[in-house]
Amino acid sequence: MEATRNNDIQPISEADAERIADSLAAALENRRQRAERSVIHSFAQQNSISPVQLEDLLRQRRERERASLPDDVQAAIDRRWKEADDRLISAEIREVGAQLGLIDAEAAFALMDRSDIRVGDDGSVSGVRESLQELLRNKPYLAGIPSASTGRAGNFPRADSDAAGYAARLAQARSSGNNSLAAAIISEAAAKGIQLR
Repeated sequence: MEATRNNDIQPISEADAERIADSLAAALENRRQRAERSVIHSFAQQNSISPVQLEDLLRQRRERERASLPDDVQAAIDRRWKEADDRLISAEIREVGAQLGLIDAEAAFALMDRSDIRVGDDGSVSGVRESLQELLRNKPYLAGIPSASTGRAGNFPRADSDAAGYAARLAQARSSGNNSLAAAIISEAAAKGIQLR
């Protein structure tokens, strides 16, 4: 097979790069876990020890190692794990969101309640569908569905106070450096016809 030349490689979009990176990270984690299970099984056979007992010993060892790390190192590790989990969750939001008609996955990620979303040791993500469905019930414009007016005939919404509220929320998000939330607020306001800058 002829080696691929650098000028034959096609550029990929940022969205494709993110999807590919997520898939690669999940595949590598899956491979690591399979290798770990294989070593445990082999070690158990060689030493006449139960694989369950070995897994428990390994878990205890990892917990001791984790407890012995300096706080700044542990914080860096925790931050990296959170970033990895967020990437897996984001990929799942894009996949499930496409099935549900979601038009802005980034806004959904920023706005949705993620307290019931879990990332398993194998990289599987659970709880996204339920959280997205709840978000879309509360913010149907994220699926391109305009929300129904809540006013009665002759009772028009006060656009000026709505715009001021969105502007205040946007300023707070920007001042805290939360660009994802800022983008979500701009999208939410735009869906109601309010233009923010």
